[in-house]
Amino acid sequence: MNKVIRRVCFCFLILLIMFCSQPLVHAKETWSEAFHTQIQQWINDIAMQDSAFAQWKSSTSKVETLGANQHQWLVSLSSANQPVGYLVVAERHEENSQAPSFVLLEYGLGMYPLFNEAFSPKDESAKPVYNGLASYWQVSDANDVRLVDAKTGEIYPSTVKPDTYLFDTLPTDDFVAKEKHLTKTRSFSRTETDPYDKINWLLSAGQPISLGQLLEEKGDHDIVLKTTLFQNQVLAPYTLGSVHIWNDSAAYVGVWNEGLRFVPYAYVSKVGQLLVQ
Repeated sequence: MNKVIRRVCFCFLILLIMFCSQPLVHAKETWSEAFHTQIQQWINDIAMQDSAFAQWKSSTSKVETLGANQHQWLVSLSSANQPVGYLVVAERHEENSQAPSFVLLEYGLGMYPLFNEAFSPKDESAKPVYNGLASYWQVSDANDVRLVDAKTGEIYPSTVKPDTYLFDTLPTDDFVAKEKHLTKTRSFSRTETDPYDKINWLLSAGQPISLGQLLEEKGDHDIVLKTTLFQNQVLAPYTLGSVHIWNDSAAYVGVWNEGLRFVPYAYVSKVGQLLVQ
């Protein structure tokens, strides 16, 4: 009997050693898990590095798709049942990679997120279209197509046409992606001001400033981003509020527009010019 018990114990020990020697197989992360994990990492990173985003620490998120087959999502954030900001996320397919890859197209702070329901056209045909500072709802009827500004709800004349989509022309390095963290912040204006209060930028008296010069700017100057959007049919100035630098390389410019909107500097340089008043 003892021999039988010893043999059983020996066999059990061998099986245990074989089992423990096998490499652990981790369940593959699903697309949804990767998506929500990445969003939460960005939210935490921004909230920790910039005190203006402190409310994001306790925020809840709501995800909506932006357009059919666009691989873009609007993430609206709220805290204590009040809107506190948003992110616009896109998926990019990287060569030689099976894992999903996401980039941050835009993020913002304030009571009025992008594509806010308060400004949404009541027409059932309204479709949200993301295109940076020139984002809009497209409202169509039998005789006309109109564009409605995605941030302010302004209805543009029917002659106004959409801009070319520029984000696909920018390399991934110009965006906030998975491995990047917010490493530097620089605040220029903590409160929203009207760029038309001073019109040097309109009179061509403003001095152009590069990103490097901007980060070294010591004076107490107003800085305006002057843009021409919707195929140069809409002149849109924005007061600069802040600049975020990710991994000491990718820069996002925060401008006041019913709250702060952060968009890649690489995009900003294509649609406008930063000017010192």
